[in-house]
Amino acid sequence: MIAIANYNIKKTALMLIDLQNDFIHPDGAYGRAGQKSSAIAALAGKLAPLIRVIRQAGGLVVSTQ
Repeated sequence: MIAIANYNIKKTALMLIDLQNDFIHPDGAYGRAGQKSSAIAALAGKLAPLIRVIRQAGGLVVSTQ
């Protein structure tokens, strides 16, 4: 569960930096090279609920490479 009650989401931005498929997707460059990290692979699933809550509440989500 994501606790956001104490924040003014409309004045909040979530910035995602460098979450590229080559690093986090199993078919990306790292995965094809045999490099695996369960922590990195789990990032997308862990961030998705937070992104959804912020967007639904009128907050800003920025992603940059």
